[in-house]
Amino acid sequence: MNYFQHITQSKNFKTYVVILFFMVSGLTWLGIKIYANYYLSTDNAYVNANVVQIASRITGEVNAVAIINNQYVKQGALLFEIDPKPFQLAVNSAQAELDVAATELENAHVTEKRIVNLVRNKYLPPQDKDNTIARFKIALSKVEEAKANLAQNKLLLTYTKIVAPTTGWLANVSLRTGDIVLANQPLFALISDEEYWVDANFKETELAKIKRGQVATITVDMYPDHSFQGVVESISGGTGTVFSLLPPQNATGNWVKVTQRVPVRIRFLNPDPNFPLRIGTTASVTISLNK
Repeated sequence: MNYFQHITQSKNFKTYVVILFFMVSGLTWLGIKIYANYYLSTDNAYVNANVVQIASRITGEVNAVAIINNQYVKQGALLFEIDPKPFQLAVNSAQAELDVAATELENAHVTEKRIVNLVRNKYLPPQDKDNTIARFKIALSKVEEAKANLAQNKLLLTYTKIVAPTTGWLANVSLRTGDIVLANQPLFALISDEEYWVDANFKETELAKIKRGQVATITVDMYPDHSFQGVVESISGGTGTVFSLLPPQNATGNWVKVTQRVPVRIRFLNPDPNFPLRIGTTASVTISLNK
C-alpha cells in the first residue's frame, strides 16, 4: 500500500480535504487582495476614436466620386468633386465686375485731379471739388466690394473639391455621381486613425484608486493574443446614464441602489497597423495602480 492509498483510507481523510480546501481558499483570497492593491481590471470597455462627419460647404451636383465605402484615405486625398462650372461662371462674372469698377475708379481719379486743379485756379467753385472727391470715394468702395466678391467666389470654387481632413477609414459612404448635395449636410463619416482610446467603465467604488497618468494594458477582443499599452487620460464627470436621452429619476418610484459605472478614457500608446482597431469593439483593461 502506497502513501496515497494510506491517506485516502485514513479516518482523517475528510479532515485533510477540508483543511486543504480552506488553505487553497485562503491563499486564493490573499492573492486576490494583493492583486487588487496593485491592479484594477474591467472587461466593460470599448474602443473609440475621433469621427469626422464629411459634408460639402456648398450646394451642387456631384460629378466625380473618388472613394468607396470602408476605404483607407490619407489626409488631403480627394474624396469627391462638385460640378465647378456654375462657380467658375460666378468667378468670371465677379472678375468682370471688378474690371468695370477699376475702370470707373481710374476715370474718377483722373477727373478728381482735373477738378482739383480747376478749383485751385478758381475756375470752378469749391463745391465741385467736394462732389468730385465724393464720387471718387464711391468708385473706390465699388472696387473694394468687387474685390471682396471675387475673393468670395474664388473661395467657393475651391470648395468644389472635397478632400480628407485627416487620415483614416471611411464609413457609410453611399454617395454617387449625379447626387445633389446640400451645404453643411453630413454625407458620410471619416474615422481618424491619429488617436485611439478605450472608454473603460469602472465601478464608482473603484474610482478612488484611478489617477491620471497610470499605465494600463489593453486587450481587444478582436486580437486576444495581442496586448496594447495605454495610459489613463481622464475620468468622466458623470456616469453614462446621466448623459442619456432620458436619465433615471431616482427621487421617484421604488428606488433600488445599484453600483454605477463611470467612463475612464485610456489612450492607446502603441497602436499597431498590423492589428487595426475598430471603434465600438469590446476590450479588457487592466490599470497598474503604481504610478
